[in-house]
Amino acid sequence: MHVDERGEKIGKRHDDKAIVVLQEQPPPGRPYSCHLWNTRVAIKAFSIYIHTDKTLSISIWTMAESHDVGVVALVFSSDEAARKILGDRLGSIIETGLSNNVHALKSELVAIDAPSVFRMTFSTFQNTVTMEDCTQIAHSQPIVDLEQGLNVQITLLPGKMMRLHEQPGLAVFDMDSTLIQQEVIDELARAVGKYDQVSAITEAAMRGEAPYTDFEASLRARVALLNGVPTSIWDQLKAGTITFTPGSAELVRVLKASGWKTAVLSGGFMPLATWVKSTLGLDYAFANQLVSDDTSNTLTGELVPGAPIVHAERKRELLKQLAADNNIPTEHTIAVGDGSNDLLMMHTAGLGIAFNAKPKVQAAAPARLNTASLLSVAFMLGCTGEQIANVLKSAA
Repeated sequence: MHVDERGEKIGKRHDDKAIVVLQEQPPPGRPYSCHLWNTRVAIKAFSIYIHTDKTLSISIWTMAESHDVGVVALVFSSDEAARKILGDRLGSIIETGLSNNVHALKSELVAIDAPSVFRMTFSTFQNTVTMEDCTQIAHSQPIVDLEQGLNVQITLLPGKMMRLHEQPGLAVFDMDSTLIQQEVIDELARAVGKYDQVSAITEAAMRGEAPYTDFEASLRARVALLNGVPTSIWDQLKAGTITFTPGSAELVRVLKASGWKTAVLSGGFMPLATWVKSTLGLDYAFANQLVSDDTSNTLTGELVPGAPIVHAERKRELLKQLAADNNIPTEHTIAVGDGSNDLLMMHTAGLGIAFNAKPKVQAAAPARLNTASLLSVAFMLGCTGEQIANVLKSAA
């Protein structure tokens, strides 16, 4: 059938016709779901509600409005068959998780290069979806079964997140195993033949296991094992050991092009954090400070007295401080990390992302991302592959 679009219904006036495609007729008292195509207007969704007195109520959303009340599923997979199965099943899982009617608005391939990214947008029509809603559904057994059965990763986000890239924000990152691929304290320990001892404490701390759930205690225990490491180790690590996570430099360029502030908040050490800041072009760097002996040019195995220790609470406070200093609303901030000491800042940020994290951290994080490239974070902010390519081309 055909209907005229009216300005009072959708906030804009268009005089040409639109085609409405309705689903099969629902029982009385239940809403129709439908798509609206128009040669001059982007796809919209609206609900036609049949009342018991036979009258109709029609609610129409523009695409922007649909984002505000919707759910976006990002599927990192090049398998077309898997994406089709997801298209058939995701809507019902989200509907069950929200206890609300949902309707598939749009499916699009937003990136074809590895990783391929398929974006599906669902409208809930009746309520605003929160990050907590998406986290709960993403950790539900039906989603886990889909991911395992199809060998894909599914990331669920409130639709409003897809506009984060359109305005300035703040992105804070852990350093070790996030911006760079190594755990720095482990590499320092190799220099004095104590790698196994330090690594065992590091792994337990990253998993949040006792007795190392107290980050400061575990940090001091590991630092004490570094007594005697020559200070020339920093140059050695920069020259031949430390490697940046693929996509880290590109992600920073994409963020900076949108006016974002960026920071590394590390439980590691300042000599490398400042180098990472300079190399990637970040705005801020915060990390722990080690005492060195100028006579022997070695580390003493101590932290600088009085210097703030960058533990979980400190990371959270730095996120809030940097956002306030730059007049950035918290909802326009993201925090990316891989360890248990990153969880507080993840839950404080508008979007917290566990990047290739341990299972225990992924289970506790607002969102998770398991890809080879850190650049995939840009898709979680609403960027498309084409937009990313254009930014990187102009920045080259």
